[in-house]
Amino acid sequence: MLVLLQKHPASGGPGIEPRWTRSDKQGVGTAHGPLSRVWFTVSKGILNEVYYPTIDRPQIRDLLYLIGGGETFVRDERQLDNTH
Repeated sequence: MLVLLQKHPASGGPGIEPRWTRSDKQGVGTAHGPLSRVWFTVSKGILNEVYYPTIDRPQIRDLLYLIGGGETFVRDERQLDNTH
């Protein structure tokens, strides 16, 4: 893997500085089973962080599913009132 990364680095590197996600978590979870090494947190209807291979290594920030209707609308769960 290291050889691949050295020959084909990501464009625009080294990337942005790490940022914190939302602190008002609504859930924490992992896969069902003792062999899972994936953990996640949830808030505002999206996955905030996905941790792998250990719980102290976040790999993904703000994983969400957007729904759009061409030029008419885009639905983003983070923008909705999820208190009801």
